[in-house]
Amino acid sequence: MTYKIPQYQPHFVYDKASFDELEQQLDELNAELNVREIEVTFTGERLFFGNVTTSRDAYQFIRDTILKGIEVQEHFVAIYLNQANKIIGYYHHSTGTINSTPVDIEIVAAVALKTLAKAVIISHNHPSGNLKPSEADRVLTKRMKDALKLFDIALLDHVIVTREGFYSFADEGDRSLSGTDIKNSSVETKLREEILKQLKRVTEANAPNLYELLHSREGYSKAEEMVIRKVIHDQMIPAAVIPLIEQELEMI
Repeated sequence: MTYKIPQYQPHFVYDKASFDELEQQLDELNAELNVREIEVTFTGERLFFGNVTTSRDAYQFIRDTILKGIEVQEHFVAIYLNQANKIIGYYHHSTGTINSTPVDIEIVAAVALKTLAKAVIISHNHPSGNLKPSEADRVLTKRMKDALKLFDIALLDHVIVTREGFYSFADEGDRSLSGTDIKNSSVETKLREEILKQLKRVTEANAPNLYELLHSREGYSKAEEMVIRKVIHDQMIPAAVIPLIEQELEMI
């Protein structure tokens, strides 16, 4: 059976005096409904001499170009570079609240394609002055890197900016950007210590299934592996992962 949607002819009653106004409203509505091509504007208002080869170069450009007046709210910016590490242009993507700002990965990637960029540096500021990245920052970095990689565009860095300084994901070798394996590293040791600490807090009352699992060496190893897998995949902290593990065990 073929779906057939009934067609109805609308009836309009016009007041001649307001006909011109109605036409204007219809034109505005039509403009809103039309799909528009993404427009990228290049500006020559700021000059940056030299290549962007380090995180300090990126920070200097961000500070001198867009840092003015952004102390109160978070802002997200993407810098687009060509094969020679020269800035093609920058995109002030969003302005948010005092501790967050929305980021649409698809749009940031679309602008990279539109400008024929070969590399991207993303950046946002922390009005609080805190340079430590959040787990949300790490998740965003990984997702942005994965999205750009589909088009052979490199995500060079994610720079957190404050008035006093900056944090570079590239300089710090942050796993969300570097993609380094957690095995056989100091990060693995610290993570296992944190997991052990959190699992010791598990009681029969708040997580009976996980509590029972921990009573054997094999069970503990399984629980630890489940936590590590979720921490790496979802970029969550162990304390947040453990309740999710309990919910999964309930459904087994």
